[in-house]
Amino acid sequence: MDTPIIKNHYGVHIVRDDLLDGGTKSVLMKHMDKPDIKEFVYASPVYGGFQVAISAYCKKVGKRATIFCAKRNIKHPNTVKCLEYGANIIEVEYGYMSVIEKKAREYCLNKEGVHKIIFGAKTEENKKILGQRIKYALDYVNPDEIWVAIGSGLLVSAMMDNILPHMRVYGVQVGADPVLEFHDNLTVIKYPKSFDKVSKLKIEFSSMPNYDLKAFELCLKHKGTGKILFWNVL
Repeated sequence: MDTPIIKNHYGVHIVRDDLLDGGTKSVLMKHMDKPDIKEFVYASPVYGGFQVAISAYCKKVGKRATIFCAKRNIKHPNTVKCLEYGANIIEVEYGYMSVIEKKAREYCLNKEGVHKIIFGAKTEENKKILGQRIKYALDYVNPDEIWVAIGSGLLVSAMMDNILPHMRVYGVQVGADPVLEFHDNLTVIKYPKSFDKVSKLKIEFSSMPNYDLKAFELCLKHKGTGKILFWNVL
């Protein structure tokens, strides 16, 4: 298990996965890799973090990363990061996610050694892998509240499988509606601005302004008086 780094900022225990190349989901890549895979393909919103994890991993192990995303006049910083890691970026005009996914599937047809990762890498196996890291963090901090941004929903789903009865989870929804199972201990709060808008909060550690920073902003505003854990994905 890759043990998470936990530091204290602003009176909150924070999992500093921003210190990993590609953030939280970078720990999944080695588990998804196989010797016959030469290229990983992923369809991503430009604001998404997993594309960075894929690109960073592929550079490290000498494989090809191909990222499909919407075409923009000015490239998003995450797209720039992927390019810096040597990823093959394919920009799609009129880049709705349904169109981007279709283009990525078509790209993979009849290609050997090419593996398309499903959105958010949402599989039961990956949920269990993240659950091991989550359990370590919960055992270490024993928080009353856990705050996390919700994108694909994989991380928060893994959390709900590992919390203790006294723990409450506050998931800040930053994008489209995630598919989540109901849980008495989970409260989903929708960030008031869309995914493309950034949080203006200024803090002392790195946090993606389209994603984690929005959740941390609401955490600081609404957290209780008990022990707080914030999961900073990227």
